[in-house]
Amino acid sequence: MSFNLKIKTHTYEISEEDQFMDNSACVQLLTQSKERILHCSRPHPVLNKRNIKEISEYKRIDVDHSYGSGVQIFKLEIEKS
Repeated sequence: MSFNLKIKTHTYEISEEDQFMDNSACVQLLTQSKERILHCSRPHPVLNKRNIKEISEYKRIDVDHSYGSGVQIFKLEIEKS
């Protein structure tokens, strides 16, 4: 199962394997990027308020990580209809 999420001008197909990062300042999609290369790497797309509202319909599943205590890495549980 998956759903489409439009971030800026790009559309991403989000599945249960995709990971997001919430550092309380912004939420980013970590596993996909269609952004322009900047300083030899692709920046992670940053979700806006509408995107965050869209993903809030799904249950968050925390993922273990080593980013520090102020960061939450999560996946979405996408229920089959």
